[in-house]
Amino acid sequence: MQNKILIIEDDLSICELLELFLISHGFTPFFAQNGYEGLLLFEKENPNLVLLDIMIPGIDGIQTCKEIRRISNVPIIFISCKKGSFDIIEGLEAGGDDYITKPFIMEELLARIRSNLRRAPIYHQAILQAAFTPFTTPVLTFNELKIEENTQKVFIENEEIPLSSKEYRLLLFLAQHPNKIWSSSELYSGVWGNDSMGDTRTVNVHISNIRKKIEKDVSNPQYILTIRGGGFMFNGHGEA
Repeated sequence: MQNKILIIEDDLSICELLELFLISHGFTPFFAQNGYEGLLLFEKENPNLVLLDIMIPGIDGIQTCKEIRRISNVPIIFISCKKGSFDIIEGLEAGGDDYITKPFIMEELLARIRSNLRRAPIYHQAILQAAFTPFTTPVLTFNELKIEENTQKVFIENEEIPLSSKEYRLLLFLAQHPNKIWSSSELYSGVWGNDSMGDTRTVNVHISNIRKKIEKDVSNPQYILTIRGGGFMFNGHGEA
């Protein structure tokens, strides 16, 4: 089955160029030129991945990403001419999985698309498996925090916490290796993959997002600890 790629970009020439390129590499692309059309097309086509520009008419790319994240953890790659660190962080905090700046090399974009798609089926397979094994879902429990591996759900005091796919995989990776110190580059390699291309600042942004969602006191986290000069560690005891 061909992977569906939704392109949300207001520049028609870029849309058409991406469409031809993706078709030539076996993908099925669709494109919309503003946020509203993009959300409607997303609901209609149920794509496997979204390429999203930040500066689009209607609702901008950041808000469009947030709306998609309310209903799906599909991989989202931002494509933007905005190259500042603040813009990249804003895109990742909105729920984006990756960020590439214009102008970009098509082969680099292709590598990022394939890298994100390779990890997406793991989630879909887990959901399918969970549907047939509802009573054997592995659960990692650390005080009030519960992580269900098959359903990809996270709970704090039995309240479900919405996480993006990358946030969930990063949290799961850390929780599966408690009390071990990981550098940002090691976490990036472990979660995004050795073949991924990007900035390790992505890890810091995602950890910040996770903390906002699972920690009672972000300034004094009890689960994901920052180790001075070392990196990050998941506190397997679940106590500050």
